[in-house]
Formats: sequence, C-alpha cells, structure tokens
Amino acid sequence: MTLQNGDIVVFAGDSTTDAEKATTADGLGNGYVRLIRDALYAFRPEEEFRIVNAGVSGNTSAHLLARWEKDVLSIKPNVVFCMIGINDVWRHFDGLDPLDARISAEEYAKNVSAICSMTKGVREFIFMTPFYMERSHVDEMRVMTEQYAQEMRSVARSNHVGLVELQPVFDDYMRARSGQTISWDRVHPARVGSMLIARRLWQEFQK
Repeated sequence: MTLQNGDIVVFAGDSTTDAEKATTADGLGNGYVRLIRDALYAFRPEEEFRIVNAGVSGNTSAHLLARWEKDVLSIKPNVVFCMIGINDVWRHFDGLDPLDARISAEEYAKNVSAICSMTKGVREFIFMTPFYMERSHVDEMRVMTEQYAQEMRSVARSNHVGLVELQPVFDDYMRARSGQTISWDRVHPARVGSMLIARRLWQEFQK
C-alpha cells in the first residue's frame, strides 16, 4: 500500500490499539500508533499526515461496529487499519463481565464483514489479525484466537481488502523469548510488542 501526502490514517480497534490514549495529550496513546506517527515524522518530514487512534479498551467486534460511523467514517479517512478480535476471544475465558455477550466465531465474522462493507468508500482498508503471545499451539486461547483470525482472513479475501498477519510477528519473537517477557497477560503488546507491530506496518508502507 502507499501512503500519500495529506492522508488521514485511522487505526481502529481495542486496547491493543488504544494503549492508554486518554492519558496522552494528543490522544495517540503509548503504543504502535504513536510509533507509526513518529516514524512518519522522522522519515517523511516533507509530508503531512493526520494519524488518529480510534482504539477503545475492552471493545469487541460488536462494540467497534456500533461506533464505526462515529469514530472512524466521520473523520473521512483515506486509510483505515482495523485490529479487532482478541476481546471477542478473551471474554470466553476471563468472565470479567458476565453481562457482556459472548461473541461466537460466526458472529465475529458477521461483524467484521459489516465493518468492511461500511468502509467501501475508503481508499485503503486493511485488517490486522488478532494475536496471542503464547508459544503453545494447543493452548485453548491461542486455538480460538486462530479461529477468529481465520474468519477475518476469509472476510478480507471475499472483500478484496488488505490483511496484515500479526501472529507470525510474535511467533518469530517467541522463538527466542516467551510472550510473557512482553506482557504478563500475553494480550497487551506493551512497548516491545508495539515496536514489533509498528515495524510490521512500516514494512507494509514500503510496498
């Protein structure tokens, strides 16, 4: 994909994107969104970009779909990245909010498909697969995360939109160190994981 001078770029998702954005004056958070903005400032100083963090902590695909028009499309973006799904999975395991509906893989597919359909007018729309920082391929939560990621792949393929695979990024890291060296819960990317995500997205910008 190609970023163009003057582009409005929105990163939408959950806490993995949010990265405590409410604590930062510019609303960019302390995660990969800020790193991408800083990289654009550093390496493309002659150009202007507006970077928007539309992540909200705790969001599932249903939450994101409900606010898509207000928080994403109303900004009139040229480029949208969407990373959602880990909370759809996590709610099946953590039981933090018993009133929050558990979203099946089928419902998840419908939600991300609806998000994709609503974004048809945007020049570039790219999904980012959910990931789980666990080495074991038979871990229950990792297995379910892969199921939901597969649903996202199918939606991306059917709608001919971009897709960035993130699980391989963390799998490569975990050949040397466990996911818990990044994050105790193996979900939130923190500083190291955010750097890994930002590097992968920067590679996408060079295509």
